[in-house]
Amino acid sequence: MNALIILIGAGLAIAAAIVGWISYRSNTGRKLFGSLAAIAIFLASTVISASAVRTMIDNTVYMTEIHSVLESPTFIISTGYLMVYGLARAAAGIGRGAERT
Repeated sequence: MNALIILIGAGLAIAAAIVGWISYRSNTGRKLFGSLAAIAIFLASTVISASAVRTMIDNTVYMTEIHSVLESPTFIISTGYLMVYGLARAAAGIGRGAERT
């Protein structure tokens, strides 16, 4: 297995554990990370959507197997929905307190 994949995976797991721990222990941390998640989803969705639309309008989809997904209505509709849903869920969770046992 590629060492870079292991390094990236380990880094993501460690970062997720730290964010989760801080979010669990601190309402301010939870609100901060929730806000950052909402902003990140919004920015990523904007860039992805603009790139996909520009590719479709310019008719510059390179027809390799991986790029053919850009012409799939199922992909376009489902990712569009997931972007809206993910942003809504992240935004809705910002001000909520979690019950801790």
